[in-house]
Amino acid sequence: MHFDALKDAMFRRDAGLLLLVAAPFFFNDFLFLQTETALEWLAADYASKLLALVILFAIMPLRQAVTGTLVLPLAPWEAAVLAVACAALIIGADWLLRVPVDIEIAALKLFTYPKIDSVVLYRTDITFGLVLTAASEELVFRGAFARLMAPWFRGATAMIVASAALFALIHWSHGVTAIVVALVAGIVLMALYRRTGSLLPAMAAHYLVNLWDFA
Repeated sequence: MHFDALKDAMFRRDAGLLLLVAAPFFFNDFLFLQTETALEWLAADYASKLLALVILFAIMPLRQAVTGTLVLPLAPWEAAVLAVACAALIIGADWLLRVPVDIEIAALKLFTYPKIDSVVLYRTDITFGLVLTAASEELVFRGAFARLMAPWFRGATAMIVASAALFALIHWSHGVTAIVVALVAGIVLMALYRRTGSLLPAMAAHYLVNLWDFA
């Protein structure tokens, strides 16, 4: 009985920490819905992701969860090939669900990205902004999730699907297509992380996907 109580307490701690560091990615959509300009949207976006990184590295168990995830244990060329292949797979799924198979439900798409007219803002976003997005989301939804939650799942498949589902939900205001594509991306990127043992290829693939979408 004592062991079960301790196990439950550890699970609640791990799940609570994960939800804490993931919270900024959920709440920023409420900010997005209040924005009217590209500058306001980018400010809200960057602030939420920087906040997540502050939480991640300020709390010891979260920091420990991602320690070592940025080491690359395989040849750079192999990591690059895998990253490009995974990015192509996600981009292909994105195209499939937006062009030949349109699954969007207009009423559920609450937010549309404002057009970036400023050259400075555009260049800032496709460099700093997309790197920040790829790094923060991979650290939280792949790195921290895998280390904190894997012990609580019976198998890798359940853990991968659960992490992808959580990742998909942070796109809740972007419409059905974005949520489904994020689910696919979450599965592919977590599989890539587990295959390589490093978040660097997943970050690279994530960046390439976002570059395709926003460039």
